[in-house]
Amino acid sequence: MTFLKCLITYYFYASLFTFCNCIKSDEKNNEDIESPSDIASVSKFIKEFHRKLEEDLYPIVDYDSSNDDTSPPYINDNVTNAANRSDKNVSSLVNCNTERKLGGLTVELVNSTRLVQLLMPDPNITHRLMEAECVVLLFYSRTCPFSCLAAPHFNALPRAFPSIKIAAVNAMIHQSFNTQYGVAGVPTVMLFHNGKAVAKFNDSEYTLKMFARFIVRFTGLKPAEKMFVTSRDFGGPVPSRLTKERDYMLGLAWLVIILAVGVGISKSTGWRAIVETVQATWREAQAHHDHND
Repeated sequence: MTFLKCLITYYFYASLFTFCNCIKSDEKNNEDIESPSDIASVSKFIKEFHRKLEEDLYPIVDYDSSNDDTSPPYINDNVTNAANRSDKNVSSLVNCNTERKLGGLTVELVNSTRLVQLLMPDPNITHRLMEAECVVLLFYSRTCPFSCLAAPHFNALPRAFPSIKIAAVNAMIHQSFNTQYGVAGVPTVMLFHNGKAVAKFNDSEYTLKMFARFIVRFTGLKPAEKMFVTSRDFGGPVPSRLTKERDYMLGLAWLVIILAVGVGISKSTGWRAIVETVQATWREAQAHHDHND
């Protein structure tokens, strides 16, 4: 009789446990069925939000030099066009002066003094939609192979955009601007509007086509002629031949590192133990030599 009661009790609890597990399993399945739709909807919302944000802040304008019929939009001199751009939320475009520059068909190699003059801002211009002088600046080095590869393409850029000042500065000689404009390496191409940096070239291909796309994207100006690199572009102004120069700053940096390591080793306990061991050995050898004499 006792055995029968135990058997009935065991069967009751076993049935209850199975029923509870079935309920949990059904709830888990329902969660698994509902969660993907929630995740998908949230993910879709995030993607749409980022896409809309990128379109508002960074409108990408592609330029194809082989098709003259589909030229990108460009900036007119009147204020109405600037207002229309503002209405379209094209906030990354800047309004550049479209007058041709004297000697603007070649790249100007500048020093620190000349660069300060080029980037002198006009206090009356307070917004990027106001017309101002634009400068495309290349930070290069004669000892950098990538700068030499980009040089011919950059030398051809003024012919395509004669209304924009195209300049280049040796970043290894005039290093004061590297920290000011966040130049971590060469070559680096930056766009300035009224003396203020508004965009930095961020592409792995330093070609004329990519440089033109960069300018079109942030200025809206279209190239004045078909773009191509000639043999004269390999001769300058930006040098395309790699040169070997002594980097005195690098030598000074190595000297400071060696001195710092030497001072650190001289103050360590291990170095002191080695010095004491050598001194003790020397004294013992000297005493043994005096004893033999």
